[in-house]
Amino acid sequence: MDHDALFKELLRTFFAEFMQLFFPDVADQLDFTEIIFLDKELFSDLADGIQREPDLIAQLRTKDGRPEIVLVHTEVQGQRRSTFGARMFEYFALLRWRFKLPVFPIVVYLSPGAGGLVTEQYVERLFDRDVNVFSFSAVGLPDLQSDDYLSNTNVLGPALSALMKASHLGRVAQKYQSLLALARSGLDPARLALLSNVVESYMQLNEQDQTQFAELIAATGGEEVKEMISVYEQRGIEKGFEQGIEQGIEQGIEQGIEQGIARGKRDTLLRQMNFKFGRVPDEVRSQVERITNADVLDALTDRIMTANTLDEMRLPEE
Repeated sequence: MDHDALFKELLRTFFAEFMQLFFPDVADQLDFTEIIFLDKELFSDLADGIQREPDLIAQLRTKDGRPEIVLVHTEVQGQRRSTFGARMFEYFALLRWRFKLPVFPIVVYLSPGAGGLVTEQYVERLFDRDVNVFSFSAVGLPDLQSDDYLSNTNVLGPALSALMKASHLGRVAQKYQSLLALARSGLDPARLALLSNVVESYMQLNEQDQTQFAELIAATGGEEVKEMISVYEQRGIEKGFEQGIEQGIEQGIEQGIEQGIARGKRDTLLRQMNFKFGRVPDEVRSQVERITNADVLDALTDRIMTANTLDEMRLPEE
């Protein structure tokens, strides 16, 4: 899974919600009506010739106009590295030098160890003195409590809870509550698809959990959750139960999930292609419908993050 691509797309789409969820005091001072995401290759012309590509740089105004523009620099890290603080400082210095504007630096960690919502520091010492102390904000998602975000009215809360510490409700109930919250958010299908992709990617259920999940839906009459469940998961469970009646529940669920996964991945891919490129031509839709390999569908779903045209998707002919 391309974590960077997924989260870059997530933050671009839900940047205001991200700031409001984790930095409400800062968000209260920002005007989100006009956000400009700056080119990641801003620093390719530096004298040292080194290409530097920050994950996401958002330019937006403050509500009072002072300072006129704030640059919010966000980095997504799958692993915590000892050299990362120095890199954050270099990005900060480059942005400050280039734009002569205040910079609010943020890092989002996808691996544990940060401690949740914290402020980190990079310190340079010389002659037994601190000659440079640089601070930046960190959001360590795996160290946050999912129960604190499952019922949050901010749609990112339930979605990102999939990356947080397991709920006291258990993994199955946690996923159910996450999808239920998204179903009731009132968002358009395209943005819901992006959020549900996060839940599905980071809260994958094993066969036993799938069975419990289906039983929970049946017991609660969870029509809203059924609508939110990715098509591959829902159809896999339903097909599994149907075949389980005739062939044995265990075998039926396994086969149903396998068939449902490919179907769901195709539908998800088509939704994302429609969202990014506009209505997909019938011949392209037919190409996607013929794909049955789940790994190929995963690769195409990752590729859509960087593709600018349908041709760049490089769909298989057969």
